[in-house]
Amino acid sequence: MYCSGCGQNIQPGEAVCMRCGRPVTPLPPVGMPVMQGSNGRVHRNIQTMGILWLVWGAWSVLGWLIALPFLTGALGGWGHHWSGYWGPGRGYYGFPHMMWLPPLLTAIVFARAGLAAATGYGLLRRASWARTLAIVTAFLTLVKPITGTILAIYTLWVLVPAPAQQEYDEMAVP
Repeated sequence: MYCSGCGQNIQPGEAVCMRCGRPVTPLPPVGMPVMQGSNGRVHRNIQTMGILWLVWGAWSVLGWLIALPFLTGALGGWGHHWSGYWGPGRGYYGFPHMMWLPPLLTAIVFARAGLAAATGYGLLRRASWARTLAIVTAFLTLVKPITGTILAIYTLWVLVPAPAQQEYDEMAVP
């Protein structure tokens, strides 16, 4: 057993860590189930995780709404006289044959944000289906660089271990 404060090796029966003085929580006897209760990882992190999923969904939509006009303009959709055709003495500007891309990407971003919002809402309400949805959403979000990856890893760290299922089921509302 190791101290949760400094990592020092603690001998069985010691009440405090000899290095930092932190009280040692006794381990349950072998064979007794570990009941997480109000001190478990899921209980401590569920509220924060739900809020983070809601914020991440809104952040994704906001970022896309900022980037959308630039993508549309790059594809030649701003409607200028020089967009999307061969002009005299000019080269070809824009990609008018690709104007289907912004609506498709917008639908994907909004679907992903809706999934994140449903995950956050379910976790905050302690819905029985929310743990499964959070794990699926986390796996789908792992490939979204930086913020999505961090949130996905955090979600998987909290909800995937075997004791997490039992702890979530105890606090879930059917």
